Parts: sequence; C-alpha cells; structure tokens
Amino acid sequence: MNETASAEPSAADTPDAGHDRRLRTAAKVGVGLLIPTAIISIVLSLMTERAADCITNGNQCSAIPGPVIFGAFLVSAALGLFAASCPQQRLPFSTARSWAVKLQWLAQLTMAMLLLASP
Repeated sequence: MNETASAEPSAADTPDAGHDRRLRTAAKVGVGLLIPTAIISIVLSLMTERAADCITNGNQCSAIPGPVIFGAFLVSAALGLFAASCPQQRLPFSTARSWAVKLQWLAQLTMAMLLLASP
C-alpha cells in the first residue's frame, strides 16, 4: 500500500474545510430564518399605533418603497443559496463564501429593520 497517500490529510479534514463547513451552516441557518424573520417583523410592525393609524386613516404611513424591502429579501436569499451550495472549487476567490455569508446576514437584518420601520 502507498503510505504517502494515506499519510496526507484529506481535503475534508483540513482546518479550512471546518471553517468552510461552519460558513455553509451559517448560510443555511440564515436562509432557514429568512421567512420567519420577515413574518415576525411584519407582525410586530402591524402591532404599533402608527400601523393602526396608517391602516385606518392613512396617516403616518411609511415612505419606504416595497421593492426596496423585497430587494433586501431577494439579496439575502440569493447570497445564502450561493454560500450554501457553491462548491469550493468554483468560488471566484478564497474568501467569497465568507463575504457572501456576511452580506447575506446584513441584507436580512436590513430587511427586518425596514419592515419594522414601515407599517
């Protein structure tokens, strides 16, 4: 048996593989929490007096356009799916997955804050 081949660590056992696995898990968690985050943010936003006044009288309604909020939702979903599913060999640069996960979470938090700010 070739001992040099068995002595080398496999690609799945390297420290980078563990970091990559954690990033993929963070991306999957973010994608899984995307819709619950949106629903909870909408419900909390509708529970305010400002939302009641906007719905009943048309006063104090937010000027945040809906496409901006939906755009943040789509960006978060797209970045999360990219970070969770793209193979390591096809990434454009070595820290692409890390940046995608960071931007995914930033877009998701932005969407939640925009939803909370607009009844």
